[in-house]
Amino acid sequence: MSKNILFILKRYNISFLNIFFILTTLEKKKRNRILVTSIAVVLVIAFASTYAYTNYFGPKTVLQANPDSVNCKQGNVLDGVDRQARFTVLSTCEKVIGVVHDMKGTKEDDGDYQFNLAVDEPYKRFLNEQNNKQVNGMLVVEIIPKDQSSSLVKIPKNGDRLEADGAWVTDNPHGWNEIHPAWKVRLL
Repeated sequence: MSKNILFILKRYNISFLNIFFILTTLEKKKRNRILVTSIAVVLVIAFASTYAYTNYFGPKTVLQANPDSVNCKQGNVLDGVDRQARFTVLSTCEKVIGVVHDMKGTKEDDGDYQFNLAVDEPYKRFLNEQNNKQVNGMLVVEIIPKDQSSSLVKIPKNGDRLEADGAWVTDNPHGWNEIHPAWKVRLL
């Protein structure tokens, strides 16, 4: 077999130097292909990371537009909210009234108390299609750790009727509307 290879090399005047050159050229093409693929992968990861940070994990500042300092938290209404960029703020300060449902009495992974509120008729305007589909026509309400020890916040139980003030937002990953954070929660 090796005699056949040597015969072909001599017959076509192919030297080991030519073979080395061919292999080196193929190696360069392979390296270039790997380099281009690696750069493309890095760019995709960088874009995805930037997108995730700015639209889900990163901070977001939304300043209070309502001058009512009694019922509306002043400054950045999302201060203390986990993963702020995932929210679209529909209004910086709203009041809702309704009956508490689905309160587990334990905190979520981010430290929030979360429950659903069967809002009274005048407050149904705060609901969207996803509230109707995913949370049985109720409004999601979340009390963040920063507000849980406030004298203005009472942690409710299922069946409690309450009034809550907070930012009206859309939780973009879920699509439903919420009062998040609720910085004033009063039992009625």
